[in-house]
Amino acid sequence: MEPDVEHIATEFFRRWAVSFDELCASFEEVMAPDCRWEQRPMLVTNTRAQALRFLRISRRALGLATIEVELRYLSSVGDVVLTERIDHLLRKDGTLITSAPVAGVLEFDGRHVVAWREHFNAIGFAGQIPRNMLLRRRLST
Repeated sequence: MEPDVEHIATEFFRRWAVSFDELCASFEEVMAPDCRWEQRPMLVTNTRAQALRFLRISRRALGLATIEVELRYLSSVGDVVLTERIDHLLRKDGTLITSAPVAGVLEFDGRHVVAWREHFNAIGFAGQIPRNMLLRRRLST
């Protein structure tokens, strides 16, 4: 029986909101070791290890703890899953770092993602980070 790639993708995104450790574990379990992850127009990673390194850097640099994924649409054709979602990046205390509307394509080989392409407005995404950091500082003083 073929794996249900829509279910795998939905669970993958759901796990991001549990904890940072669960976020990383979902990448470990779902991404193939040589998965290419393109976050256009920003970052490209060529291995699961590089993707995990990027998540850990994001944790240190931004305080990333979890990502709540607002999954607007998800559909599949064969081993390809198409998504439209809004990723809400959150700190450990639950405050928002930034939100990003994302369109993505995940290509599966069995139960593993072998290629993952995402497209979003990097200027809008990056522009929210300083504003949210400033708001956080104002609220804490």
